[in-house]
Amino acid sequence: MARKSKQIEPSGKTLLLVDDDLEYLSINRQMLEREGHNVLVAKNGPEALKKLKDQHIDLMLLDYYMPGMTGEEVVEKLRKFNPHVQIILQTGYASENPPRDILNRLDIQGYYDKSEGPEKLLLWTDVGLKAAFSIQLLEKSRRGLQYILDVTPDLHKIQPLDDLLQGILWQISGLLGAVNSFLAVFPEGGYIPFEPVETESFLAMVKDSELVIRASTGRFEVSHSIRKSLEDEKVSSINDVLIHGQIKVVELSTIVPLLVGEATLGVMYLDRPAIQKENLDIIQLFANQAAVAIQNVQLYEMAAIDSLTGVYGRGFFEQVALRELRTAYRSQQEISMLMVDVDDMKAINDGHGHLVGDDALTTIGKVLKQATRGNDAVGRVGGDEFAIILPQTPTEGAIRVGHRIFEMMKDQYIVGSSGNIPLKVSIGTCEIERSTISKDEIIRPVTREYFIEIYDKIVQSADDALYRAKDGGGNQVSEGNLVRWR
Repeated sequence: MARKSKQIEPSGKTLLLVDDDLEYLSINRQMLEREGHNVLVAKNGPEALKKLKDQHIDLMLLDYYMPGMTGEEVVEKLRKFNPHVQIILQTGYASENPPRDILNRLDIQGYYDKSEGPEKLLLWTDVGLKAAFSIQLLEKSRRGLQYILDVTPDLHKIQPLDDLLQGILWQISGLLGAVNSFLAVFPEGGYIPFEPVETESFLAMVKDSELVIRASTGRFEVSHSIRKSLEDEKVSSINDVLIHGQIKVVELSTIVPLLVGEATLGVMYLDRPAIQKENLDIIQLFANQAAVAIQNVQLYEMAAIDSLTGVYGRGFFEQVALRELRTAYRSQQEISMLMVDVDDMKAINDGHGHLVGDDALTTIGKVLKQATRGNDAVGRVGGDEFAIILPQTPTEGAIRVGHRIFEMMKDQYIVGSSGNIPLKVSIGTCEIERSTISKDEIIRPVTREYFIEIYDKIVQSADDALYRAKDGGGNQVSEGNLVRWR
């Protein structure tokens, strides 16, 4: 009976064997491949350096004496572009170079005398690969920490919550190379430059007492409950993480809590296990930074955003408007305001109920945000009245924004008790002319009361124009009187 050959498990490690003796290369390559390693060979120093630049190498077994370029010269050139590859130096003339002297002089990890036989070579190979593993872990941890330091400022910028959550999801997915993942967050508070991967993931927040996806990649879908997206066992694991606030690696998944102090804001789910403790530590550190950023945005939105319409609340809008007025005054730029009012809002509330009226306001808020630029500010300043500040915009530009709103409103309607109800708005505009006061003539400090006075004037002018639009039948834009800096 023929002997069955032993199945070799791949080690996942790549070795580079460098020697000018072709027979030695062939014999030792076969021996190392039988150990499960991926073995590359090079006949001289320049060939070895090219392979080291083109491919990831864990360990190089390098002959000391080679024609043209010695092993020592190879090491010197290598360390100029790669400080991490581990090196075992080989020689048949060990007595001419005391091993301790060579180890101290060169940045290498071992010294092998060829006369000591193949077992000693395998021993040195194991030593070199263990050193490579340790160095790679340290480097990965260092890069991970540097990545967190680099990305933290962006995490803590004030930005829409959904944008922040999606960004966190991509970052954590890339950190582990996850393909399917999601991030789940409670709404009330209650670079490692890896190769990019196409991720499948999602973000969820609590709605009606269950986690609902808010941001996703891949196969997971926004607005779906996690109970519909995952098996019962994984949902149970997520609940355990929410309760205990500790990372959990289960089957082929990693579940990471988002913690601020003792409060758990939510979880991140990734479809790849984080087995190494160093990975878990880095991921939790990143998750803690992400959780603080999420809580800050939640608190900001609670204070600044009108929950019904998604635009700024009145108080916060006024603060933004005063800041933009101050900027326009100092930079001598035009600035305009739009006042927007829903036509026939009373009829909608009286005829179809206030819930339908709320739907109308929500729809108007979405349209106004879509019709304006990122640096414009939209606020709800009354029951069914909205205001928009347009920096660096004269009257002509404000009127164009008004017509853009009308165009987008054509396709908008709400469902009432008697069917679809089209939505229409009236708009009034007002511009503050460009300041002609030279910067040298500006009396400082310019008081807050001064800008409050100007704000009241443009609100009054735009409001007067709005009511002229309504008196003219509505669904139109009316130009208000120009306001001048005094």
